[in-house]
Amino acid sequence: MTERLEAVGESSPASNTKWDDGSDHDDVTKIRVRGDREGIQFIKFDYVGTGQLNDKSFHGFSNQGFTQTFEIDHLNGEHLVSVEGFHNREVIQGLQFKTNWKVSEIMGYENSNFKFTLAVHGKKIIGFHGSARANLNSLGAYVTWITPTKLEAKGGKGSKEWNDGAEYEAVTKIHIRAGLKGIQNIKFDYVDKDGHTKAGLEHGSTSGGGYTLEPFEIKHVDMEYLLFVDVYYNKASGVIQALQFKTNTKTSELMGCYDEETVTKFSLGCNGNKITGFHGYADKYLNSLGAYITSLPLTKLEYKDSVKGRLYDNGTSGYLWDDGTFQGVRKVYVYYDSYCIQCVRFDYDNNGKVKSREHGTKTTAKLQEREFVVDYPNEYLTSVEGTNVYIYPQAVLTSLTFKTSKGRTSPSFGNVFGPNLVEFVLERKGCALVGFHGRSMYNILHTLGAYFFPMPSPEDGEKLEEQGGDGGYGGV
Repeated sequence: MTERLEAVGESSPASNTKWDDGSDHDDVTKIRVRGDREGIQFIKFDYVGTGQLNDKSFHGFSNQGFTQTFEIDHLNGEHLVSVEGFHNREVIQGLQFKTNWKVSEIMGYENSNFKFTLAVHGKKIIGFHGSARANLNSLGAYVTWITPTKLEAKGGKGSKEWNDGAEYEAVTKIHIRAGLKGIQNIKFDYVDKDGHTKAGLEHGSTSGGGYTLEPFEIKHVDMEYLLFVDVYYNKASGVIQALQFKTNTKTSELMGCYDEETVTKFSLGCNGNKITGFHGYADKYLNSLGAYITSLPLTKLEYKDSVKGRLYDNGTSGYLWDDGTFQGVRKVYVYYDSYCIQCVRFDYDNNGKVKSREHGTKTTAKLQEREFVVDYPNEYLTSVEGTNVYIYPQAVLTSLTFKTSKGRTSPSFGNVFGPNLVEFVLERKGCALVGFHGRSMYNILHTLGAYFFPMPSPEDGEKLEEQGGDGGYGGV
């Protein structure tokens, strides 16, 4: 069911300035934005519906300024889930777009204290409306539910069909009872859309002997997600003999036992996605297993101030910048003097190519330059530690240290000694760092934040283009 999110920005637009692209689209495929110091001049959306491209949406006035484009790979299951921005009650001044795979750079400026978000958890944006004259004056959206992708059950189908459903957010615990012939029964505990744990039903039988295995727990609250299930199936008996579960932080023990000469192994899952539900067939034993999958979540860690560790988002230190997200970080450059970090530069991996972003300026003659190379894609940046200090009226970042998935740690770049320094850490267990944001002005880096995505798995799993659903993680 489609939901209309009211337009934000200009509060009472004239009727002849209102526009509405409607909600009869399947996805947004491309966004073009042109802006200048006055704000967003125009915005243009490309939509797709029933397989046909609609690129006739154009709102605002084109004169001079910058033009930026954000593309969404809808053919492989990428969809727009959020728009954030800034307005001054008259003109939209800055916009940032987020899909289930990636986050765009900020398009425009943070020239106002009025920040807005167009998003509903679990839904995607399929259309826009608003008002425009010489600029984009307001923006609203249409959203609808995201349907999980169903991976068909594999194994035998000569028994009773069961289906736990596709409406859950994550899997939190797996209960298994095994016997001599294979998995006797299985039960999953889930987290619903409201964050409540729901115990699933048992599938299979509890009779005929067997033994109950230690449950496999998945710490959803700590951003641990079920990514893959390895299934060992005996074609002769039509029974699944063993299972092994893999998350972004650990792998379970083999649950059950099998003879290598009699089983066929297959995997459920797809890189860039999490398993949120199961279905299959079972009677006296578990005969087959299928799954529901949705995209893994991106996490944005905000920067913090130097006083009490509170979120530092009032804009009093420097200008806001946001690189958005990429596949990973290849190299970090840090420029500093005895006082503070003056400038940082990040080399990101953008679909196999290097894309660089630099923030701050290099002005001091005695400036020190250091770099830290990440062996991407064999290694990922996973953590940033640092120190900062509050010197009225601004926060100042004084040092940075980087860590990787291979356990390597860079030297501490900058000044780690001095009065009133406050330490901070940007890290998410089991996740890779895929982008940075922060604040800087001239030759001072004031704050640093980061985007994280669950660590990629070497498993191939299902190819979703063959399933007709969500795709794997992409980048800007």
